Amino acid sequence: MGSQGGMCGFSRVLLRRCLRLANVLIFMGGLVLLGVGIWTLQDKSFPSDLIRNSLYLNTARVLTAVGVITTLISVFGFYSAQKEVKVLHLTYFVLISVLLLVLGIGAVLAYVFIEQVELTMKAEMISDVRLYDPDEPSSPITWAWHTTQSKLECCGMVTPQVNTSWEIWRYNPILHPQDDQVWSVPLSCCMPDVPCGIYSDNITNIYTKDCYDAVKEFVSSQSAILGGVAVTVVGVQVLGIISSLALFLSIV
Repeated sequence: MGSQGGMCGFSRVLLRRCLRLANVLIFMGGLVLLGVGIWTLQDKSFPSDLIRNSLYLNTARVLTAVGVITTLISVFGFYSAQKEVKVLHLTYFVLISVLLLVLGIGAVLAYVFIEQVELTMKAEMISDVRLYDPDEPSSPITWAWHTTQSKLECCGMVTPQVNTSWEIWRYNPILHPQDDQVWSVPLSCCMPDVPCGIYSDNITNIYTKDCYDAVKEFVSSQSAILGGVAVTVVGVQVLGIISSLALFLSIV
């Protein structure tokens, strides 16, 4: 009897340590989720108005919110690991299970976006070329084009109508008025710190990369980062769930 009691006590001590370790890792994972989510929303969201797909930003928002909740639940989990109270472990088990489900959905959304964006992005960007207005720099479309071209070092996009990406801007009614032979490209097409020619009869020192390819690569890689972080944290949460359930069952 004494030997069995000692073994049970040793098992609970080991399980408590596993749960503490799991919650330290979950806390760190929550901070990473929070950081990546905020980073995406603050610094990587500029193409969203061009691709007209809310799934990209919504996934980042979900992961940011889950990051906050994850850090709070991990603190609760660390506290429950100190106490041999069944209701605490049951509560933690339910909370972390729900959070794992939400985070798993967020990871799936991130990877679904990669597949979905290729089907709609090109048509939306072609439409946005016509809506670009250099006289309205605060317009979401104008701002998105300026920021995208500057940050991704690209200019326009190749379509069946044009062989060079910057030539797409001749289809913008403001940059190419109907009766004019000469048209221009946006200033954001210019390379920095060098003289730049933006008129069609004297195009010099502008970016030549296709913005469609650049944006597709950018949002796909960013979505892969979001999905990868989410999947990693899901794996850590599974460790927390197993440890919590085992500790719950070991308490008489």
